[in-house]
Amino acid sequence: MKTLLAVLLALPAIVMYHRVDIAAPSDRISQKLTVSPAQFADELRALQRMGFHTIGIDDLVRDLALHHAPDPHAVLLTFDDGYSDQYSYAFPILRQFGDRATFFVNVGSIGTPRHLTWPDVDTMARAGMSIECHGVSHADLASLSIAAQNYQIDRCVQTLRTRLRSAVLAYAYPSGAFDEQTILLERRAGLVLGFTTDPRLQRDPFSPYEISRIRVVNGMSDAFFGLLLERTRVYVDAGSAKADPPTKP
Repeated sequence: MKTLLAVLLALPAIVMYHRVDIAAPSDRISQKLTVSPAQFADELRALQRMGFHTIGIDDLVRDLALHHAPDPHAVLLTFDDGYSDQYSYAFPILRQFGDRATFFVNVGSIGTPRHLTWPDVDTMARAGMSIECHGVSHADLASLSIAAQNYQIDRCVQTLRTRLRSAVLAYAYPSGAFDEQTILLERRAGLVLGFTTDPRLQRDPFSPYEISRIRVVNGMSDAFFGLLLERTRVYVDAGSAKADPPTKP
C-alpha cells in the first residue's frame, strides 16, 4: 500500500505493437501480433481524429520527474523486439503523420536476419524516435539468475548509451515477466521506467517499473482501438520514478 507521501499521477495511454508488415508469419501468435501498414496508418489517423498526440519516453520521464501530470491527450506508442519491418513499414508511416514512438530493442539481435540494423536504429533515433532496452537476447528475466539478469540489463543499457550517445531510460520485459531483483538491477543501471506486457504480472500496480500497456492485435477495429485509449488509465507513483546513479556490477 502506498503511503500518503506517494505522488500518484495518471500516465498517458501506452500502446504496444510488435510487427507492422504486409505479410504475417505462419505461426498463430505472430499472425495475431502483426498488423498491416494500412491498419497502423488507420490507427494513427484515429489518434489525430480523437485529439491525441504522441510523445517519447523522454517527455514522460520529464513529466514524472517534475511531478507534472502528463497531458491526458498524449499517447506513448511502443514497439517490442526490434523487427526489421518496424523500420521498413512503421517508421515511414510515423514520419508521414509526424508522430513519435518508442522502440524496445534486443541489442544482440541487431543486424541479424529479420531484425533492425544499427544504421536503422541510428536513423530512427536521429528522427526523434526513442530507442530503449529489451535486453541482449529475448530472455525471460524472471527465469534467470541475478548475474544473468544483470548481464541482460546492464549490457543492453551500456550498448545503447555508447552507440547512440544518449540517455537510456526504460526497459520492456520480454514475455512481460520480472521479479524484485529485476527492479533493483534496473535502478542501479540508471533506468527509470519498466514495462510489462500483461497487467496480471504486476506486483505493485503503482510502480514505475511495472507499467502495463494496451496490446494492439491484427484486425482490431478503429472503434475498439479508440475505446481502449479512452478508458484505459494507469497510475504510477512519480515519487519513486527515480533511478540510482549507474554503477558497475
